[in-house]
Amino acid sequence: MFVLGSAYLDPEKQLLTIGTRSVTLQHKPYLVLLWLIENRHRMVYREELLDRFWDGKYVYDQSLSKAIGSIRKALGEPAGSEFIETRWGLGYRYIGPFRELPSSSVIPGPSPNASNSSREHGDGEFSREVFASVPGQASKETLPAIVPSAVPAFPPSEKVPTRALVTSFILASLIAVLAFAAYAHRLHGGTQIHAAALESIHSVAVLPFTAETNNEEDQYLGLELADAVGARLGAVPKLSVRSSTTVRSILGPDTDPALAGKKLEVQALVKGDIHRVKDKVVINVRLLDSSTGADLWSGTVNANKTNIFATEDSIAQQVSSALLPQVGMNALKRLSGPDTKQPEAYGKYMKAKFFATTRTRNSLEKAIDLLHEAILLDPNYARAYAALADCYELQGFYQFVPPSEAYPRAKAAALKALSLDNSLAEAHVVLLSTLADYDWDWEGVEREFKATIALDPNYAVAYQYYGYALLGMGRGEEGLAAMKHAAELDPVSPSVQTSFAWAYYLLHQDEQAVDQCKRVLELYPDFVPAHQLLGIVYGQMKSDQRSMAELNQAETLERDSTVTPILLDYELARTGKRAEATRDLAAVVAKSHGASLPDYYVAAAWTAIGDKEKAQTSLERAYQVRSIWVLYLQYDPRFDDLRPDPQFQALLHRVAFSHKDSEAVTR
Repeated sequence: MFVLGSAYLDPEKQLLTIGTRSVTLQHKPYLVLLWLIENRHRMVYREELLDRFWDGKYVYDQSLSKAIGSIRKALGEPAGSEFIETRWGLGYRYIGPFRELPSSSVIPGPSPNASNSSREHGDGEFSREVFASVPGQASKETLPAIVPSAVPAFPPSEKVPTRALVTSFILASLIAVLAFAAYAHRLHGGTQIHAAALESIHSVAVLPFTAETNNEEDQYLGLELADAVGARLGAVPKLSVRSSTTVRSILGPDTDPALAGKKLEVQALVKGDIHRVKDKVVINVRLLDSSTGADLWSGTVNANKTNIFATEDSIAQQVSSALLPQVGMNALKRLSGPDTKQPEAYGKYMKAKFFATTRTRNSLEKAIDLLHEAILLDPNYARAYAALADCYELQGFYQFVPPSEAYPRAKAAALKALSLDNSLAEAHVVLLSTLADYDWDWEGVEREFKATIALDPNYAVAYQYYGYALLGMGRGEEGLAAMKHAAELDPVSPSVQTSFAWAYYLLHQDEQAVDQCKRVLELYPDFVPAHQLLGIVYGQMKSDQRSMAELNQAETLERDSTVTPILLDYELARTGKRAEATRDLAAVVAKSHGASLPDYYVAAAWTAIGDKEKAQTSLERAYQVRSIWVLYLQYDPRFDDLRPDPQFQALLHRVAFSHKDSEAVTR
């Protein structure tokens, strides 16, 4: 017998009992519901359901949609949508409450033959309106088994005041978490949660934990604790979590909670303080209402260096518990801890993550060296391999290293990480990126995208990278839609939001691209890629002074950029100063001494100068090293003067041929 909040599902009779009404589900909707419940820990693809219950025939795709609709109707619309979640373009997941009773249990309510029961007829149709269910309380099954009695059982017929119900389950959750965490460290009495304030929380940001000293180890620990807590909270359905990269990009060194909530556009903040007491690490954690600064929850964790991993997990579990009344108890799941038992390897991993966030040539090299050291200490350290893959991918993307060197290294590291732990969403995303940017393996891109969002449906970067891939496949409008979805998931990430602006630009929607860039720069005035793109777009709009102003600002902010000087040469040539542009561009190329150059940008500058031969030569080099940017030649207006040229058309054909079968890939 399954308890779904205030509903009871009898698997033997395929009978759903809700309050004083009962519904006998038709066979296919019942099977689908049962499969979703049994696999509630993951997203279930439409293809999987079709294969299992409709022999894989896409002609029955509409029947699946009707079956889902009938399940929702049976559970009571609109509440039914709180039980079955539709994943964007992919499938479904059961997100409602769940617990199991012995088969001998008696269901409160009518018998299956009661005169007021409703029976389903046809594929997903009912003979009469079904009594709407009330969203039920959270599941007991998802709490640690160590304290099964901690959850009070309220029969559906009892009328429990909402505030009391919420408060009871919050306290039960915290009791369970505290008992579960006790084996690793002691937790000191936290404040009572303000249940009413939690009722509207759907977004949160984790601020870097601050240390009372300038000890380098504590600084890294503070960043890693924030990353770990954010990653665990990111697995909670319906909860939008700002990535640590976004938080640090927007706030910089200023983590003043009074300003952070507004800048990050979240309703709650997690803030932590690290203190050293002899050989112990004392961590105070607070969950704050971002609009008022009021404490919603607080707690203290004592740990030593050897159990810092358990500390991270405990903090995430406690904060998750505070938010559970709004996201469903089944969201609280025990995630795997860090996959190393070597504190020294973990310390090097933390330092590497710190350096990698700045994304400069030197910082990425430092991060890579540290990750190699971590892997030498622990050859099975999956997260270190995933972080290494990310660093290599960034080296290739920014062409700090030739793509032909960087991307194969990134792919190998990502595959190694996944061979050790296939649940690492960040490794799947890096693999997605390498398959798109370098291999042009569109079927692999689809596979890794699905794998990533099955692990983390709110992972904005997955939709961001997938949007780029769709643009590369020639599916521009779909790419724009994916970018928009990424921007909605993380509305304050400068990287995600600027990518959305790139999609607008490539699809010749210049006004929207300008607005999007301005929004990024309002949040983060020093974000160089947004200045660069805004300069490009203004140039296409013939707003010469604005274009040069943005590019000059980009050059001021990043003196060692290899891209900005070339963009300035493009603008000089476009505005008629071709001799000056030719001289400057030739100097840039000569200065490189054969090192990796952004040949795609060089080609655009030669095009504006009017030297088509050099433009074609640069584009050919970009193609040979598998530069990601050649995928967007089909859109980029900077190359419009070259489009009639047969050599340019031949290159477009070669690029297009790489994804000629993309339409056959499952969308």
